[in-house]
Amino acid sequence: GILLTFPTGGHTCSGHPNYFGEIFQWWCLFAFSYSSSQNPLGGWADPLWWAGIVSPLFTMQILLTMQPTGICNAEGRNLKRYYDKCKERYVKYRENTSILIPFVGYGRVPQFLKRTLFFDFERYEYRPSSSSSAEDSSIAKKDE
Repeated sequence: GILLTFPTGGHTCSGHPNYFGEIFQWWCLFAFSYSSSQNPLGGWADPLWWAGIVSPLFTMQILLTMQPTGICNAEGRNLKRYYDKCKERYVKYRENTSILIPFVGYGRVPQFLKRTLFFDFERYEYRPSSSSSAEDSSIAKKDE
């Protein structure tokens, strides 16, 4: 994977720049559709414009919360491969890199902002299972 070598390009500022691009694209399409309203009062008064909000919200729902796809699939327990091969390096990368929204200086952002504005939810963190911890400690005892 890209993180086993060195993060480059969009991965230096965002853990998932492709998902950010997908979500951003749909929000921009929704915003640009404001000017295409046929309502004389503008997009705010057009029910079709408001119905268009379904697409960016649906895309966010799929990419941020659905287990078999998106960030839920890429993060959490699926990060084991990085923690097994280069734990310290990956922990440093995660602390300093936004999970979704590209942002330079992410390491200095307060935790409550990461959990809200940056969508860096706790469920995306890797938590080793207790069975793997027990296996690790029994292996360490064998080595002693």
